[in-house]
Amino acid sequence: MKGVLLDQTKRTIDRYHLLDKGDRVVVGVSAGVDSMVLLHLLNAYRQAFNLSLIVAYVNHGLRPIESEKEVELVQKESDRLGLSFEYGKFNVREFQKTGGFSLQDAARKVRFQFLNGLLKKYNANKIALGHNANDQVETVLIRLIRGSGLKGLKGMLPIRDGRVIRPLLEVWREEIEAFAIKNGIPYLIDSSNLNKNYIRNRLRLNLIPLIEREYQPNFKASVIRTLTVLREENDYLERVVEEAYQKMVFKEQDTLSFKFSEYQPLHKAIQWRMIEKILGRIYSVEEILYEGRPLNINLIYKRLCQPSSSFLLELPHGVFIEKQYDMVLLRKGRIKPIPPFEVELIVPGRTFIKEIEKEVVIEETHRDVQFGGFNDDQKTAFFDYQNLQFPLKMRNFRPGDRFQPLGLKGTQKLKEFFIDHKIPKYERPRILLLISGERIAWVVGFRIDERVKVTEKTQRVLKVTVA
Repeated sequence: MKGVLLDQTKRTIDRYHLLDKGDRVVVGVSAGVDSMVLLHLLNAYRQAFNLSLIVAYVNHGLRPIESEKEVELVQKESDRLGLSFEYGKFNVREFQKTGGFSLQDAARKVRFQFLNGLLKKYNANKIALGHNANDQVETVLIRLIRGSGLKGLKGMLPIRDGRVIRPLLEVWREEIEAFAIKNGIPYLIDSSNLNKNYIRNRLRLNLIPLIEREYQPNFKASVIRTLTVLREENDYLERVVEEAYQKMVFKEQDTLSFKFSEYQPLHKAIQWRMIEKILGRIYSVEEILYEGRPLNINLIYKRLCQPSSSFLLELPHGVFIEKQYDMVLLRKGRIKPIPPFEVELIVPGRTFIKEIEKEVVIEETHRDVQFGGFNDDQKTAFFDYQNLQFPLKMRNFRPGDRFQPLGLKGTQKLKEFFIDHKIPKYERPRILLLISGERIAWVVGFRIDERVKVTEKTQRVLKVTVA
């Protein structure tokens, strides 16, 4: 195999460390010139890198007659080179309708699902794709037209997520075609590449030639130089964001949290990327990139910019972001609305409250066992039995509720108590209230009422635990 392209591609592979010795690589081959040349180049490097190559062809069900010829060619070349061959056939149009994707997004999702499945089947570690420099220019223009930021305008990466590699990304399509002709590499032309219903084709066939003819003959090379600079600037911002993330964001089980007072002074560009990074730690790659529309990171960013002490925002796929005064939390889990409820308690005994899935345990004890009204875990409280009115009930917050917090002389509106303790509005219906007659005896987890506390005169003590 001869040609400058062989050395150019090898330089790209070495510069970005696309291949390591012993790699098992799934090669996406469509029978077009780019992927057929990629296949032969990787086969030429097979001995030097001790590669295992698996050839994969995906039939999207969009061009039945052409697809038959393509799969025949790809399988024939795979057999000739002594490589494993895998064929996947899918109904992309049907998948598009059920998932609400664009046709191209649906095809991409199906394609990557198939290729990722082959990674597992063959215990492979890389997916090789035939994108070239022309594809890079077209991709950047599409993203610019759609309103992408710096992260999108940096273009496709030679290696993504450590496993998707593009060895031809720094080579022009004309060079690939000349290499194929010189080395007798067979390929087929995809008729859909001439279909001007696709924006990429209109850019390639109309807009780019117009710019080169009327404005800038070296337009494509200029775009590549520009995105190289943008990529460096993006890398710098990513390092800054990673440093801020490590300092600010804390993980506890399935929740990521940070202080708003530390987030707010950050530059707006860093704020936006911080939200994106956090979402990337909560969502899977597929959920962010392919499941319906992309996540609207800007919506979250704008919500955090609004002057609000607290809010709750539900996101797709069972994720929500919650701001509780100075704390911002993101976690997975469905938000269950809590309706008004009131449950009579068994005294002594156990009562399960299904609305909040909590159990209330009540037992009688003596004053010498516990004196006072506090317990360290805030789930247990002690009361003067004689000052309680039965039956006892548990309910949630109602407008106009008042009680006399332990240690205070007068009563206070429960709404004001919640504000003082920085309890967001959407959290208030979840807080249990122990009701004695018409009086709130305990705001569970916070404070009992002064009038039902255990004193030196108390003889019988009621212990209430919420678990």
